[in-house]
Amino acid sequence: MEFRFDDPLWITSQVLAFVALILSFWAWQIKEKIRLMIMVGTFSMFLAASAACLENYTLGVLFGLAGIRNYVFSYLDWRISKNKFVYKWLPIFFACVFIILTVGSTVVLVYVFQVPTRGAWLEWLICATLIGLIIGNIQTGTNLMRVSFIANRVFNIINHVFFNNIVAVIIAATAIGSNIIFYIRQLISWYKNKNKEEEIAS
Repeated sequence: MEFRFDDPLWITSQVLAFVALILSFWAWQIKEKIRLMIMVGTFSMFLAASAACLENYTLGVLFGLAGIRNYVFSYLDWRISKNKFVYKWLPIFFACVFIILTVGSTVVLVYVFQVPTRGAWLEWLICATLIGLIIGNIQTGTNLMRVSFIANRVFNIINHVFFNNIVAVIIAATAIGSNIIFYIRQLISWYKNKNKEEEIAS
């Protein structure tokens, strides 16, 4: 990777990615699912714009879909939390729609338009982890979302290196680290609670 300060599009992509970096670290410290999805949706939009500036169209589209998806599911979860009516089949319907769009966009961009990629194998691995994220959107907890996100960011690092998106590589590494920190905090909290319960029982 190299710095391209003579390229306005590269500079723009890095500024957008830097904003996403700040939002992503903030997002993965959030426990509450609705707020988490809103933040993930927001930094995904910045990453989509950053990727598009570097002609990384596969990730640009996938990040854009991820942003829209998180907004949609956060709205549905918000309505449910406020006891507002939501058809039970609606989250599953949207999950299917976004899975189709995710797979479909990968097929069209990689095989029809043949946009620049590190390789079709990498795009399919990214696609598979995004499907895990979509399924995680319709579950009550955040564990599947977080695990899928970590795997997705590992593959994204390979993609970002290929397109020389330096800040995006930092974002992906930070997101992995941030999620690991979250689970360490959860483990510490569980261990403390366990000790308290044992002390009470004794």
